[in-house]
Amino acid sequence: MTKILTKMLNNFIVPKFENIPNISMLQTTRLGGVSSGVYSTFNLSFNSDDNNDDVKKNFQKLEQIVPKIYWINQSHSDRVIKLPSKDLDGDAVFTYEKNLVCAVRTADCLPILLANKNGTMVAAIHVGWRGLGLGIIEKTLDIINSDSEIYAWLGPSIGIEKFVVGSDVYDFFKKNDPKILNSFTQYDDKYKLCLPTAAKYKLSNYGIQKIFGSTIDEYFCTYNDNKRFFSYRRDKVTGRMASLIWINN
Repeated sequence: MTKILTKMLNNFIVPKFENIPNISMLQTTRLGGVSSGVYSTFNLSFNSDDNNDDVKKNFQKLEQIVPKIYWINQSHSDRVIKLPSKDLDGDAVFTYEKNLVCAVRTADCLPILLANKNGTMVAAIHVGWRGLGLGIIEKTLDIINSDSEIYAWLGPSIGIEKFVVGSDVYDFFKKNDPKILNSFTQYDDKYKLCLPTAAKYKLSNYGIQKIFGSTIDEYFCTYNDNKRFFSYRRDKVTGRMASLIWINN
């Protein structure tokens, strides 16, 4: 392992699935880059007022240690993309091909990484409350149609204590997806929503038993952990992190 790779991995989170040796995953943090100010330091978004040269250098550093990354254009939709593809507008991406990196970017929303037990499929899903309500998780699983058991990893997102939403969000789920209402906690005239809890329910409902990451064997809160994570709700003006997964040779 090179010194560059070792140094970068020390700044990142490296999730692992048991018994799938040919799958690699990586979760970037805000550490290890060159951006400054509110984007300090590993911002991976050009859709900001960050210095473009700094963002480009951050991308280049990441591209030194992973295969070809497909960056999708996220919009809190329910669109699912199969790689390789020229159409990159969507909020979930999957592939059966080796060395194509599925990636999503977040700064409070929940990233989910998926792989099947045979190591022949990987996927990444961007889950905010809108995507959750539109069924982005279920639609991804339906389209994948895996031939073996699926494993899931839930990455860093805003924690329930900081994710306060209005009654309109609660009422939306009460009407359209009432089975996840236990993911809400009333807070004065508003509600707190736990994205990982809601995601776990949806994944489990599809028969996925191997679920790892946030609120299971790790704890993340992008809002509270300002040293490691960007958070839109905390800072309003901020950078983006990436959750990546791919099949090795």
